[in-house]
Amino acid sequence: MLKNKTKQQKMNKIKQLEEKLNEQKNKFGLVGAKRAEINEYDDAPYNISADINPSNWGIKIDLKTGYNPIEDQRQKIYASIKKIKDGLETVVLQVGSGHEVAHWELPFGSEKGCPMDVYNHDKILEGIKNGLPQNKKECAKDVTNMFEDTIINPRVKEYFGDFSGQILFWDGEGLRVEKEMGQKGFTPLYEAFVKVNLHLFGDKWDNVFLNRHYTNNPKVEKAVKEIVNDLNLEEGIKDTTSLFDKSRWLKMAQDYAKAISPLLDEMPKERLSAYDFTKGQNSSGEGSDQKSKSGNGVEEKVKTKEGKEEIAYGRYSAGENQSPNFTSFEQLDVLYQRLAKDIPVKVEAISREFLMEISPLNYRPFDSEKDNPLKIKTSKFFMNDDGFNFAYPNQPLTINYKQKIQRKSFPNFKMVLVDNSGSMAEGINGNKGNTNFIPFGDNSKYHYALLGYYGIENFLQKQGIAPYINHGVSLFSNKTRFKKGSYNDLISIRKLLLEPDWGNTYLDAKTLKNAFEGEESFFLSISDGGVGNWDSEKSEIKQLAEKNYYAHIQLGGKTNMSKDLESWGMPVFYVNSGKDLSKLMVDITKNIYHPFVQEELK
Repeated sequence: MLKNKTKQQKMNKIKQLEEKLNEQKNKFGLVGAKRAEINEYDDAPYNISADINPSNWGIKIDLKTGYNPIEDQRQKIYASIKKIKDGLETVVLQVGSGHEVAHWELPFGSEKGCPMDVYNHDKILEGIKNGLPQNKKECAKDVTNMFEDTIINPRVKEYFGDFSGQILFWDGEGLRVEKEMGQKGFTPLYEAFVKVNLHLFGDKWDNVFLNRHYTNNPKVEKAVKEIVNDLNLEEGIKDTTSLFDKSRWLKMAQDYAKAISPLLDEMPKERLSAYDFTKGQNSSGEGSDQKSKSGNGVEEKVKTKEGKEEIAYGRYSAGENQSPNFTSFEQLDVLYQRLAKDIPVKVEAISREFLMEISPLNYRPFDSEKDNPLKIKTSKFFMNDDGFNFAYPNQPLTINYKQKIQRKSFPNFKMVLVDNSGSMAEGINGNKGNTNFIPFGDNSKYHYALLGYYGIENFLQKQGIAPYINHGVSLFSNKTRFKKGSYNDLISIRKLLLEPDWGNTYLDAKTLKNAFEGEESFFLSISDGGVGNWDSEKSEIKQLAEKNYYAHIQLGGKTNMSKDLESWGMPVFYVNSGKDLSKLMVDITKNIYHPFVQEELK
């Protein structure tokens, strides 16, 4: 009985702590966020682990049953000096939520957070890689987390007026590693990390308390001194505003990595903060690329399409080079998807509206002369002057609902043929634009052709057609290349589009014919000049054009190809503006598919 009462008291304490956590979450500015939760587990891998989900800003904290950060005499003395009334509450509120939220902003709207977004995280990672020697670059993500923690921890102290919860957490990590792995004293890298942090926000009691884990290795002291001096870190900083000057982070990260790199031969077994290091490990316990290194959700967001788009668009908008942390294709692909959203697209709802009866409001006696016997309610009946009668629905409640229809008659294949000869890398007006992020320039003809292609994809996606057709792209210059596939193959198809070879202008009609393989297709071609071998290829091109829904866009004046197409009755459009090219590509696509949409609606 007493045991059950004690268990209930502990559960009540966790619920009370959860309420305080949610009150604090709201103070952070996360009023509309998912409710924060705390769970206790007997088999939890750590005393405390925490994470925040940036998609809904939900905070989740897991505790090992019975966890108390203030148990031994040294901890009790420290708690007394720091006037800590409840050790668990202090660690949960300061480390479990305050620290993790500070990676974004603490509080929201303060502009005090690091990295604050994935764009800045990517820039910091770049700086860290720049500062690390070649044989240590695989440690870049770990060092990035250390740097970002070092920036935000003084802010957490500034916000709460106290950050003794973090000190208790670091002490707990030292004791955990000693107990589980027999290691006395912090790992050198971890010790340097802790000491740099304490230089910024710690006091003498914090240092005295953690002294039992210090090795005072000369290499550690050297690294700490270099970081403090090279980053110009103020001791006992009161106003942390200077730490959040984002324009300094790239250089600061580089200097931080350079100074701490001699300690990277042994990676720390201790956790920097309350993340669950076991998440993402394989069955043997070994780490993987998906292994959690932090609980702030930044790395997780970086891996998403939204995260990559934020990084690519941020760098492009700032006139910067591509990130060294992703492939060129990944960055250009998400950038063009983002830029294509700005092309005006109006879609039509491919649905029919129906009336659906939900339930009757009431019942009346069945009338055999006008009512449908199939709608009789056999479980209900009436007794009147005429005797026994079944009940019939009266005033049925109906709603309007829309039902999407099947798309069966659209052209089964979409092929875009793009000239990628050397002249397409030039600007229409001679100025190819900025080449820092887009290597062929953001005012080149090819840039606007790409923008149009991605605009076509955007339209087909919004219209709901894309998953139901096959897709293809063909590039022609010295040779004709093509890639085709289903909706699931779009990434590999776009990859070809982003690999122009800038040769001469030749077209291989047989290769193009193989791409179609007799499919009824929408076929759009774009070129900025004459085709060198047009005379030998035009008869087969004519056959392809006549068999499919074809249109051609010519940048600049008329050519032999455009004249022949016109003489065959094919639609040819002439443009002299990059924006006109992109928009026209989407408009042509819309006009091609419009009759099929209308037919489906009949």
